[in-house]
Amino acid sequence: MPPKKYRSEAYLKSVRGESCLICMAPPPSQAHHMRHSEHRGFGQKVGDQYTVPLCWRCHGDCHTRGNESEWWALQGVDGIEWASKNFSKWEDKDGS
Repeated sequence: MPPKKYRSEAYLKSVRGESCLICMAPPPSQAHHMRHSEHRGFGQKVGDQYTVPLCWRCHGDCHTRGNESEWWALQGVDGIEWASKNFSKWEDKDGS
């Protein structure tokens, strides 16, 4: 059974309060749901636990690239690792 898709507007707000992972532009950022991080059905977003902060420019660039995994590799940033660590810290703080 696939993992539960976590949904939390409070968590997304905390992600938006971080600097862009790619260019380090200061907050507010946009919470980008990493499409390649988990299996999803057509038209479904991944869980909020797989969001990362991107400025509007980097977010747009990511969405215009056909292969998101390739885009992240070209940036030299492991977004899934960042998301996992950040979400774990959130869960510890939030008590979820």
